[in-house]
Amino acid sequence: MGEMSTAALTTAVGALLAVVAGVGVVSLFAEWRGVWSSYFLMERTIAAGAPLAAALAVLALLSGFVVVYGAR
Repeated sequence: MGEMSTAALTTAVGALLAVVAGVGVVSLFAEWRGVWSSYFLMERTIAAGAPLAAALAVLALLSGFVVVYGAR
């Protein structure tokens, strides 16, 4: 069980970092261009990424609890 929970934690945190980095890259691109169409793309990216990031954060938190509980 220890390896599975550690793998779930690592996967959740890695995916969360990828989503946040992806949204950040799109945001930097939109600010760099300074065009309304880029800002609209940034808004759509944030709208799509926010629920995913929240779900991954909850998964990472719960996986962390399982890892700590399993280490007892």
